[in-house]
Amino acid sequence: MTDDVDARFRASIVVPMQNIAHAVEEVERCGADKRFVQVLFIALGEQPLGKSQFWPIYQSAERLGLTIGIHAGSSYHHAPTGSGWPSYFVEDYASQSLGFHTQVGSLIAEGVFVKYPSLKAVLIESGVTWLAPYMWRFSKFWRGVRLEVPWIDRPPMEVLRDHIRLTSAPLDVPDDRQTIERVLAQLPNEEMLLFASDFPHWQYEGDAMLPAGLAAPLARKMMVDNPTATY
Repeated sequence: MTDDVDARFRASIVVPMQNIAHAVEEVERCGADKRFVQVLFIALGEQPLGKSQFWPIYQSAERLGLTIGIHAGSSYHHAPTGSGWPSYFVEDYASQSLGFHTQVGSLIAEGVFVKYPSLKAVLIESGVTWLAPYMWRFSKFWRGVRLEVPWIDRPPMEVLRDHIRLTSAPLDVPDDRQTIERVLAQLPNEEMLLFASDFPHWQYEGDAMLPAGLAAPLARKMMVDNPTATY
């Protein structure tokens, strides 16, 4: 990174998840440079990210004021679907959201945000529409089996509201304002959404950075207020 290019640039810290000690060293090495704003993981890695083996990374990230970013992608040591390997890219790409289901559930169930109450996780290129029904199901079952996870000290939807953020690409809803507002109303609040362009992915639809039906106040929150508060 260099300020000679553009002083506004910010970056993520990519860490070797196979070696936690080395990952922590990298977070500590880069985290002192305030141009780094998050530690980057992939959604379909070796283990669910809530596992305690990863907690030293989160401890360093929280202390240094970094978020954790979880991006669509896989190590491909495991099939990206629950039923084995797909044949085509479109299947793989559409199934990536399942990895985010796993990571959100793991981070909440394992108590990561109880242990590290200032930590935030940003779901990058996850889509948006899957989150509300998944969390409804997660919360419903939590009420029945919460004795199994007594460290979750409040409803999962509240944990989600305070600690999870989403990016606007891909915003998997039609462009009309009524539909967008109806879908986004299912989220706990508008502070969860951050702008992302998805550039330079070739499968990105069109050249508009924001859906045509997005209300101006929400667009400002996504592009200015929410990212500033998150990072």
